[in-house]
Amino acid sequence: MNFKLLGAAALLAGLTKTVVAMPFDPLIGTWKVIDDRTGYYVSEIVIRKNSKTQQYSAVVSKNYPTAGAVNPDVCGKCEGALKNQPIFGMEVLKGMTGNHKQFKQGQWLNTQDGRTYTIEAQLNDGKDQMKVFGKAQQSNTTSAMTWKKL
Repeated sequence: MNFKLLGAAALLAGLTKTVVAMPFDPLIGTWKVIDDRTGYYVSEIVIRKNSKTQQYSAVVSKNYPTAGAVNPDVCGKCEGALKNQPIFGMEVLKGMTGNHKQFKQGQWLNTQDGRTYTIEAQLNDGKDQMKVFGKAQQSNTTSAMTWKKL
């Protein structure tokens, strides 16, 4: 009887230590993307992390129309293979790396203008909001966004 109790306690302690040892990654999850220039919601994205490459990527889970425009279902301004492809489920973030506060080297596809931006981002202390700055690869166009964790 005492061996069963001791075994159960050891198992519980082992499971607890495993859970405590796993770090929480504040970037993983659903975020609402807000264009800082207009103040409007652009989309909702789901960020994930590749365990092998340690890079972040994201897909669109919801798309919002720009003010006075119809919400497009496809990316009409995208180029190449992404031209006229569905926005829902589209991978809009690739290759972002960083620690738990500063992130860089991300490639952001803006489905509203079809441009790809190289982005850097900084997570706030509450880990529920991130300032994202980008520069278009094809031009000198810049972008500023705020991402809010849902």
